[in-house]
Amino acid sequence: MIDIKYKKSYDAFIKHYKDVHPCPWHQISEEELNKIYDYLVGKMDVNNLPTFCYFMNYLIKRLSGLEDAHTQYLPASLLPMNYRMIDGEILINYPEELKGSILLSINDVDINEIIKELDEILIYGTEGRRRSEIENSLFNRNMLLGLPSLRECKKLVFKIRCLNGEILEKSFERRKDYGNEMFDTRKYLFGNPGEYEFINDTLVYKHSSVQSQYEEAIKNSIGKLRKEDLFDIKRIIVDLRGNMGGNSKLNDYLMDFLKENTDKELIVLTDYRVFSSGRFALSDLLKLGAITIGEEIGTPFNCFGESNSILINGHSFTSSSAYFWPDKIEIRDKENFEKYVTNEMRIPDIFKPDVYVSTTKDDYIDGIDTVLEYALSYNKNNLLRK
Repeated sequence: MIDIKYKKSYDAFIKHYKDVHPCPWHQISEEELNKIYDYLVGKMDVNNLPTFCYFMNYLIKRLSGLEDAHTQYLPASLLPMNYRMIDGEILINYPEELKGSILLSINDVDINEIIKELDEILIYGTEGRRRSEIENSLFNRNMLLGLPSLRECKKLVFKIRCLNGEILEKSFERRKDYGNEMFDTRKYLFGNPGEYEFINDTLVYKHSSVQSQYEEAIKNSIGKLRKEDLFDIKRIIVDLRGNMGGNSKLNDYLMDFLKENTDKELIVLTDYRVFSSGRFALSDLLKLGAITIGEEIGTPFNCFGESNSILINGHSFTSSSAYFWPDKIEIRDKENFEKYVTNEMRIPDIFKPDVYVSTTKDDYIDGIDTVLEYALSYNKNNLLRK
């Protein structure tokens, strides 16, 4: 059963989706969608925000397949915790005093069962994006309270094993506002784009976001770099990790600077959170001859994107409105998608770094940046031996 107000919101979203998406039925037909809709409303009650969140993402996941991670409905009700998923374990990243502790269960439901339930509604095109979506969903009450095993809960109880082996519990009420306990979500998501440092003969530059809010920071940092004495700098490391996209035009400030310094060896650090316009930055860096160190990124190079946002009855949705493959194709309408995008072109183009390095659990707990440390000690002979 679905409440009429949520049915109206769903219908309005589907209309918008069909209007703006260049190929709305790329994964399933409208008839198949309607069958899934009927199945879902026959087995669950969609009568509050968390159940509507589950309902919408269950359907969008099946609409999107692996090609479209930009069509979304993600109402946030954030808890003052966040995580890093390393080697299949959920490690606490915040609060700081619990950093490195392991999340074992929520309301006595084993965390692996929680992840299985989340997998029914998480939308991703790569395993890296899946990891990122798991991390972010575990501190979003609307995602958690929509899950079958947690739907009737009045509070969420997180069972945690600390580094010293002690087991403790952290409880959060279903509706309480925890804003005064929250971490800096912008820093958690985007880091500090535009920051740079010199380490011996290496410039390390953070390009962790191209969100429009960081344009001045990026522009100003490049302006400062142009005034620095780079004569003794032999290598530039661009830290792209965490770059979830935004305005791809903001990549130009960095690329123009790098084109002025082609005498320096160029290395790029990648991770599973690089997404959307972040991949355009990676594509530009590869064209400049960059060596890549780190992990696969959170998106295929070729996929639907360019989020088109709409507010429906207080609910914020996005739908992809284009299909991109950097330097190969850019499609923004149904006619040209059908005309130019072949099935072969839709086979996911998955990025593989030149050197695969990921942060180890021990290094994470000790505050050691495994990937950057490797890059600082790297030389081209390393790659030739691999």
